Amino acid sequence: MRCAVATDDRLDELLIERVLSEYREMPGLALTLDQARRLWGCDAATCGRVVGLLVERRALRWSDDHRLMRVGGET
Repeated sequence: MRCAVATDDRLDELLIERVLSEYREMPGLALTLDQARRLWGCDAATCGRVVGLLVERRALRWSDDHRLMRVGGET
């Protein structure tokens, strides 16, 4: 799924489901914000919004070295 600019909440929810799925499939996944943006194929604003929601929902967290990790997904 490519989303150059997501202004619709529905697109954000689709991307959120994709992100959560990727972290479930790869439990040790740890991405910088730029790596996440490229992997998910979205612009910086959309990526930041989705990451912010997932951190707020406590699905993802920031590691000490500034990588996004799944909560409870440490290896």
